[in-house]
Amino acid sequence: MLTILDYANHFGFKMIVGTSEAIKREIKTVEIDRPGLELTGFFDYHQKDRLVLLGNKEFAYIATLSDEQQENVFDKLCDDCVPGIVVCQNNECPRVLKNVAERKNVAIFSSSLRTCETFSDSIIYLSEQLAPKTSIHACLMEIFSEGVLLMGKSGIGKSEVSLELIKKGHCLVSDDKVDISLVRDKLIGKAPALISGMMEVRGIGVIDITRMFGINSLKESVRIRFAINLVPFTENLKVERIGMRTEHMEILGESIPCITLPVSPARSMAEIIEAAVTNFKLKRYGYDSAYEFEKRIRELSKKD
Repeated sequence: MLTILDYANHFGFKMIVGTSEAIKREIKTVEIDRPGLELTGFFDYHQKDRLVLLGNKEFAYIATLSDEQQENVFDKLCDDCVPGIVVCQNNECPRVLKNVAERKNVAIFSSSLRTCETFSDSIIYLSEQLAPKTSIHACLMEIFSEGVLLMGKSGIGKSEVSLELIKKGHCLVSDDKVDISLVRDKLIGKAPALISGMMEVRGIGVIDITRMFGINSLKESVRIRFAINLVPFTENLKVERIGMRTEHMEILGESIPCITLPVSPARSMAEIIEAAVTNFKLKRYGYDSAYEFEKRIRELSKKD
């Protein structure tokens, strides 16, 4: 649950009005309200559960209203469902608004930022905090600027191949467990705070990646674009040979491409994963090696 106090503390806003109950009000939606017609008394389509921002423009109009008109407007604005009110650009909070907020148990905070800056920063923060979330057992790497999930059963070698990829200049995001959020239709992955920058290597233990390979070897978060499932190599294992068929996996309702790679001691998995990611990027930019290969076969068949 995200409260108005959590939100205000994140940005360092100062509290103008707020009881112990008012600061516990929950923010449930990313959408933010900058009241316009509401200040004239028109509340027919007003969304009561939105955070309210008031800036120079709003206060310029409020100054033209009588105390009685202000009280009528603020009485409706300070609804039981409103999370709170933010007064932007260090504007002075009107006395009438303070009185109504105290009476209706609504918290008011002050921001030194301009209204547009407060609005945009708040949208980004709320989008991240209120996004659907899940956690999965995997390693997350940034390879050639692409967020890649390395999945597979425990002991398959996810951490070991991640270590090889780091040595080749790629970045670790998270080892073993990945926290994933769906932010504006994008899957964003990051490490839980407890294990950020850490990696467990069997036989060695937990190592600090930034201490060993430098701060540039770690990325705080990345958009997940691709998944690779590592499986043990067996004689009967069926895997895609040509690459005509692309598998997908679903996370939080979003689908991403996924391939299965067999693991064996004779294979250089780090280089194979680099090749897989490069091939994925080529497909995204319109070049499909498997399709080109099939095209060559068709052309050769026509000549025969």
